[in-house]
Amino acid sequence: MSKTRKILVPIVLVLALVQFIPYEREVVATDATMAFETDNADVRSILDKACMDCHSNETTYPWYANVVPVNYWIDGHIEHGREEMNFSEWKSYPIADQKHLAKEAAEIVEKKEMPMLFYWLIHWDAKLTDQERAALVEHFNSLK
Repeated sequence: MSKTRKILVPIVLVLALVQFIPYEREVVATDATMAFETDNADVRSILDKACMDCHSNETTYPWYANVVPVNYWIDGHIEHGREEMNFSEWKSYPIADQKHLAKEAAEIVEKKEMPMLFYWLIHWDAKLTDQERAALVEHFNSLK
């Protein structure tokens, strides 16, 4: 048996076996009365396609989010995103925090730091155009 095969076979076997270890995601209850609201349909659409999977409790998980160890990596990013800003809990933040988060969101979107590269490489529709970025920035700036 070649050296490469001696290394790859155990790795593949371990990866295959860990798929059978039960893994349950925490389901977070969502109170719709606490969620971020906007009358601007364009902004809502942009948020839905590029932000809500990581920054709300309404994540839509793709099939590969059930594959170990990818699931841990994805869930870590989502947990971090929710800690930074959670649109599902927007109204639970004090007004001063909402204004601060809106300001930060405008800056981050304008600098093209969000959505993250790995996210829009997988979710092509999440890559924002300059017009979509401008719409989000304008909307977040109106909240400050």
